[in-house]
Amino acid sequence: MNLENKIGTREAILFILIVTINKIILNLPKSIIKETSTGAIVNLLLTGAIVLLFVIIVASLFKNFQNHDIIDISEYVGGKFFKTIIGIIYMLFFSVIICTVILQFISLIKVIYFPKSPYMFVILFFVTAMSVANYYGNKSIIKTNALIVPIIIFSLIIMFFGITNQIDVNRIFPILGKDYKSTFLYGLQNIYAFGGVGYVFFLMPFLKNKKDFKKVSVFAILFSIFFLIFITALLLLTFPFIANSEEMISVYLLVRVLEFGEFLQRTDALFIFLWMLSSFSYLSISLMFVLNTFKKITNISDSRQMSFCFGAILFGASLFLNNQYIMDLLEGPIYKYSILILIFLVSFLLLIVANIKKKLINSKVLKKHNKTTTITNGIIR
Repeated sequence: MNLENKIGTREAILFILIVTINKIILNLPKSIIKETSTGAIVNLLLTGAIVLLFVIIVASLFKNFQNHDIIDISEYVGGKFFKTIIGIIYMLFFSVIICTVILQFISLIKVIYFPKSPYMFVILFFVTAMSVANYYGNKSIIKTNALIVPIIIFSLIIMFFGITNQIDVNRIFPILGKDYKSTFLYGLQNIYAFGGVGYVFFLMPFLKNKKDFKKVSVFAILFSIFFLIFITALLLLTFPFIANSEEMISVYLLVRVLEFGEFLQRTDALFIFLWMLSSFSYLSISLMFVLNTFKKITNISDSRQMSFCFGAILFGASLFLNNQYIMDLLEGPIYKYSILILIFLVSFLLLIVANIKKKLINSKVLKKHNKTTTITNGIIR
């Protein structure tokens, strides 16, 4: 990868953070509240601590594989065929994310911006934007994301100050939820909420300074934990009925009640526009990883030329998946268990096996070296 396409520490943190921010916007807090009720905040503190420990371990395991991502590591563990299998699985994973994000978001923006436009044209709008971004290369995506994320964070902070009069602290009780099982036992599966960890496994080759990998990963997850708890708490404290709400994007309820005196009301359209920019950035990054993975498993010289081909495929897939039943499956159990299995189990085990293999190889090399040295010393004597 060219040096100009490398990411600095700040850019890398925002690179991972955009994943959590988009999942927050696209109803993740509501899903957590539905599972754990008023115990959502305590549950997120617990699962966040587990994920933070997980990331620290992952960063330590990556020390022996600088300039490698999980696709390179899968080749080291099982050869080119195994790398191809893992690569295809990850390409499917990112592709499904792209399709679901597009379909989730257009269901809202059609109501506000494009009420009479067919779904096909709105989907094409999103697909074209991320394809063009990838055609111009990683650098444009990285720089754009570094500009967009602070604006989105600022909008979330503004949203907090705009709804302070709607907050009732009593709505957070009982703070441990309905029972300890839903909060501390069954609720452990909510580690899937930190799906941004999956992007950490691909981050190492993009960093300018490989030594910053641990710092970037830890800070990105800490910020993710904070913002997820922040928005989840706002929903709990503002809307006690949120778990049973039929709202397509629950965070939208927060911007609907925003008021800044008599001179500035109904700011929801502005927030949706900002969130649209955020989704463009997230989609572009996800497609970038699809193209980068495709490049690794096919050994093509430049994956940018494939951006429109994959855009066309994802356009067709989005049209095919535009069904409420399928969307419920993709947003719910399929997304949740793919995160838990692929990220927190398979990829983690690959890293462990790779480190064991490297240690064994280094041990054999060291023994061979010591043996050679012993023989040489004997001859000299």
